[in-house]
Amino acid sequence: MLNQSVKAVSLVLGLVFMTACTMPATTIPTAGGKTLAGDSPVVANSYADIPISANDQLAVDQSLLLNTGEQWIGRAVLKSKLDTVQAFDYYMTNMPDHGWINITSVQSEISVLTYEKGSRVATIQIKRGTLRGSQISVTVSPRDAIAQ
Repeated sequence: MLNQSVKAVSLVLGLVFMTACTMPATTIPTAGGKTLAGDSPVVANSYADIPISANDQLAVDQSLLLNTGEQWIGRAVLKSKLDTVQAFDYYMTNMPDHGWINITSVQSEISVLTYEKGSRVATIQIKRGTLRGSQISVTVSPRDAIAQ
């Protein structure tokens, strides 16, 4: 009996690892730097369903992109010229325009906004930048199934 349980768990874990390996990972090339303009076509097409301010810079070396376009998952790390309050307001205003539904938001020294769209959840973390502006991390992941 125990042997069958071990086999079943091994099979499930094997399938999970194989599925993770088959997801297309996308590399965004940079021209000598480690950031790309938020309004560049490469960034806009890769992270198609989140708003990115034209003045923001994507920190490629800190970001992770699995899949692209409307179904991407991963993390986009942005260096923004917007201060933390402006960045919070920007996402509160623009995420619904991209089809995201606000679940919760907390505005503080490190602000966090959470959105849902279809089978994905987006968490946006906004904190003060090193010298000025803000650093924004947008993490999109599959939503856990809801038990019924």
